[in-house]
Amino acid sequence: MSDMKILSELILESALVPHEYEYDKPVIKLQEAGVKDSVSSIRNIPSDAIIIKADEFPAPKTFFKGDKGECKRADFIIISEEKKVILYVELKAGAKDASHIVKQLKGASCVISYCKEIGKQFWSEARFLDDYAHRYIGIVNLSISKRPSRHKSSPLHDSPEKFLKISSPHNLQFNHLAAV
Repeated sequence: MSDMKILSELILESALVPHEYEYDKPVIKLQEAGVKDSVSSIRNIPSDAIIIKADEFPAPKTFFKGDKGECKRADFIIISEEKKVILYVELKAGAKDASHIVKQLKGASCVISYCKEIGKQFWSEARFLDDYAHRYIGIVNLSISKRPSRHKSSPLHDSPEKFLKISSPHNLQFNHLAAV
């Protein structure tokens, strides 16, 4: 069974962001909960991509202490089997230091680790979500005016500590974020 099929059986529809189309091209619009005018559009999303509202996964505050930020999570997780990539996306309208965003990205990674184990155990799929590239993205100061979204080359954003910081969140391209 495909990874996307398992995810569609596992995750509630209410925890997903639907694909949209502009000029017959796929686009997703991500918005930070409770923040007006904080929409970031990502264009050229692969047709198989699933966009998960990661903060719909309940924080385990009745189980974990939370002293290290282990109860936090990023806003969205985008998974494409076609591109073999998982993007962890945190939207941040206010001023927060990088360590706060890193904790949220780590928490979203833990959500995926949990989903991976569920797929392996309950769907008996030993390779579920294996061999995917992981990319970590922080989109900050969302209420700024539109500016070009091209950024100079930076190190590969393959860990929460090296997340790709984007301060001009309009008209982003999936392939640029995925770096695959």
